[in-house]
Amino acid sequence: MTWTTIPTYKNLPLPCIEWSANILPNDNFYLDLLEPFDNSNLTWKPKVKLPINTWASTAVASLDNSTIFLIGGYMRNKTLDYDFSNQVYTYNDSTSKWTMPSITGDVIPSRQQIRGVINNSGNIYIFGGVEVDATYLTYLTDKKYKYNGNFSNDMNILNTSSMTWMNLRIYKNLPSSCSDYSANILPDGIIVYIGGQEIGGPLVKMKNIKLFDTNKSEWSQMNAIGGDDIDSRWLFTSVLTSNGFIIIFGGCSYYLTSVSPKLAILNTNKSPYEWTIPDSSKAPSIYGHSANLYCNYMIITFGFDIDNKTYNSHQVYLYDITNNTWVTRFNPPTTCNSTFPSPACGLTCKLLIGFGTGISVVLICVGIFIVHKKRKRNDRYSRTKNSHIYKL
Repeated sequence: MTWTTIPTYKNLPLPCIEWSANILPNDNFYLDLLEPFDNSNLTWKPKVKLPINTWASTAVASLDNSTIFLIGGYMRNKTLDYDFSNQVYTYNDSTSKWTMPSITGDVIPSRQQIRGVINNSGNIYIFGGVEVDATYLTYLTDKKYKYNGNFSNDMNILNTSSMTWMNLRIYKNLPSSCSDYSANILPDGIIVYIGGQEIGGPLVKMKNIKLFDTNKSEWSQMNAIGGDDIDSRWLFTSVLTSNGFIIIFGGCSYYLTSVSPKLAILNTNKSPYEWTIPDSSKAPSIYGHSANLYCNYMIITFGFDIDNKTYNSHQVYLYDITNNTWVTRFNPPTTCNSTFPSPACGLTCKLLIGFGTGISVVLICVGIFIVHKKRKRNDRYSRTKNSHIYKL
């Protein structure tokens, strides 16, 4: 079993590699966060396998935490042929079953290299990404030439209550077409898009923030303070704290080299937003990973380690956001400090930060996320029996 890297030098949509048919995993695991663990000694527990193989998709949990929505990505069926006939799969946590839901509404093209967020009304917002067309499908299948697909800048909504797609017809202040960004939704319904790759290849400057108001369906732009000191990047992650700070981590340059700083914090309480750079000298240099916030822990999983040139499949990195330190052991908190859980968790205290991100060089990293279910509605941040981090 070997990986073969395909040299690409311009307009690359993602790190491209060849793979053999027997190394496309569709496994589904979870890490129980009620159990302590060392970051280099983990026990992933198996769940039901995914019905498809996919990467560069997005995974979002429903408001009541009963369902996982796996959307988009480069999908392959059981015969390992590319198959974009169905772009949404759902996983029911109580029955441990995957299904292909019936969805009506607008016809939405299949999208890849995207991040999704859900608002308190149960609407999943999907911005931009790369659209697979017939030409791109030919490239993916035989790789006889280089083609980087169609970039998009539209906004699509999946209503998880009515199971309908809607394409928003917006004509004012449209941002550039973009993929591989990070996305976080603030309590006031503003989605913050950071970084990523724009059409034609250039990476977005980190001070150039795209904002989408879900209440008015309007776009705006903001130049954040301090962004000139932060390298542009893609294949990175972000988490959101309840007191309005977005923590970005990792990523790489356009040509998959290290970026600086490895970790930065965006304060959305100020106008304009402001970047700060804590000490991240002990942080790993990785991309294509996933990051999730659980109480005061930012949990980093998988990805490609640039410095060691290895795939990070056996270790979890833990960042204590209260003390701005990297730690090696996870001890389950008895309660979650209400200062730090995600503001996007809604009434069910769903700590879903992140997305179905993945890159082909890290096997098939689809969605890695934390589900923290509450025991009672009036105990928003209670510790329960269903605190898991899932690997799809």
